[in-house]
Amino acid sequence: MKKLLLIVLVAGILIGAAGIQVGNALFSDKSISKGNEISTGEFDIGISKDGSRFYDDLKLFEFSNLKPGDYREFSFYIKNRGDVGVSRILLSLNVEDLEDGKLTDAESLVDNTTDTGELSKNIIIAKLSVTKDSQTYSLDDYVGKTLKEISGKQILLPRDLLKPGENIKVTVGFKLKDDAGNECQTDIARITLNIYAEQ
Repeated sequence: MKKLLLIVLVAGILIGAAGIQVGNALFSDKSISKGNEISTGEFDIGISKDGSRFYDDLKLFEFSNLKPGDYREFSFYIKNRGDVGVSRILLSLNVEDLEDGKLTDAESLVDNTTDTGELSKNIIIAKLSVTKDSQTYSLDDYVGKTLKEISGKQILLPRDLLKPGENIKVTVGFKLKDDAGNECQTDIARITLNIYAEQ
């Protein structure tokens, strides 16, 4: 009886295995998709003096031998060199006031800070404008303020989208106050322009 049960069990297993083979399709196929990727675009801005070649770091101006009432102006360009649009650009002017060596005789009579200059208190922003696509916007909120007053403050440039390949022109005019006194003779205002862009 045990022998018969064993034969029936083995036969059942063989029939089951044969049934699985019979149930498979004769046609078969498969598809595959390789090399799928996700990547990001480059976000990059550059500055230029004349709009021809753009850099990450560039000295834009140097004005020397100013006297009270003198006006100087400089322009520079900001370009979107990346693949992604720029929606917001912030500009800040960080000023460091320095004495340029020994005080002059006239300066020493009125200047009691021998290691810090007073020049940024005597230079006013006479012009600040942005030009894009021959449209110029004046940033009048900053005109009339001294370099000292705006030092470190973020200036929001107009909010037009700067598409890849586009640039804007920024113009800044400085004026040494008409009544600038001897305390700022031979002083230096060292200015770092920081340009910050966001998508």
